[in-house]
Amino acid sequence: MSQPRLLDPDLDFIREMKSYGAVDLKKCFQCATCSVVCNVSPDDRPFPRKEMLWSQWGLKERLLADPDVWLCHQCHDCTNYCPRGARPGDVLSTLQRMNVMRYATPNFVARMVAEPKFLPIVFGIPVLILLVFMAACGTLRIPEGEIIYRKFIPQWPVVDVIFPITAIWAVACSAAGIRKMWLELKAMGPEIKKEYKYSPLEWVTVYVGGTIVDILKHQFFKLCDANRFRFVAHFNILWGFILLAITTACVAAGVYLFGKQTPYPLSNPIKWIGNLGAVILIVGSVLAIKNRLSKGEKAGRATYFEWLFLWVVLATGITGLLTELLRLANSPTIAYPMYFVHLVCVWFLFAYLPFSKFSHMLYRTTAMVYARWAGRALGKGVDIAPPAMATSEH
Repeated sequence: MSQPRLLDPDLDFIREMKSYGAVDLKKCFQCATCSVVCNVSPDDRPFPRKEMLWSQWGLKERLLADPDVWLCHQCHDCTNYCPRGARPGDVLSTLQRMNVMRYATPNFVARMVAEPKFLPIVFGIPVLILLVFMAACGTLRIPEGEIIYRKFIPQWPVVDVIFPITAIWAVACSAAGIRKMWLELKAMGPEIKKEYKYSPLEWVTVYVGGTIVDILKHQFFKLCDANRFRFVAHFNILWGFILLAITTACVAAGVYLFGKQTPYPLSNPIKWIGNLGAVILIVGSVLAIKNRLSKGEKAGRATYFEWLFLWVVLATGITGLLTELLRLANSPTIAYPMYFVHLVCVWFLFAYLPFSKFSHMLYRTTAMVYARWAGRALGKGVDIAPPAMATSEH
């Protein structure tokens, strides 16, 4: 016979969830339709039924340490099939946002990014930084002659100082958040089914490597039924960023290792990769925004938190492509300001990565790694076979 357990509901937490968008969570009457229709949810302790119950009871500590909050891919199939209109997808989206706020280090930056009233400040910071550096270099004017962007925003010290520091900041803040999450998952998450004897390299290969392959293929997004269109948009955004990252790495190698400065001719393969990445990123962003607008609440109640990220991603792609086209059209009065706006958008995305919707890349990946480690496979009827090189310890 099971032992009774004392529950201590947190009513303030319930009110906070509603203020963030989970306004209909009390409509849930635990029919389990959401867990049944979700093709991503594992057979073992499926979500989101248990999360809906815990939310109604205000079990804050249990919810905020629940890896399944992040295993949800936000397709909103559960919301579309819910007979009561409890909108489980919105509840999990709300919990994801609250977790971002909780894991964020420093926390005040996450609160600035999450609230519209701080929008002038979060954009004003990169604008001010760029202008100060440009003023120090004496480049606060449109250069004459051929359009070469480093004449307007110098490679050194502007790009070579600002963006490496931004990258270090983003990595440090991201690592702090992931560490908090991982320690919490180990302390309060589900028990590990089997433990395998791995070297550190084998552990990374099996669990992290396998997870990254799943993400690159986006195989779990394909399992969604009601909102399948979201797979195309998300897949394009992911690969757009990957191609642009490859382009950036190649350009940096060209500049610092081989002394080859930009701009490159259109015949250069690096240009092809960069332009393809920009187009794919724009297409994915447009599809995501169109999906949100056309499907309305069927695609989930979009909050400022989601909209800000989507619009900045779209602006990054468009300004980047226009920067090249305007240079080719020899329109310096528009091209140089466009390049400035593009750098502001790029800085925004990566400086605020651990604090914005972009952070789902970090936390969902961490949750998926943990699920593999715990022996829980996403997708109904799927099991994780132990790798041949491992020896199990029960």
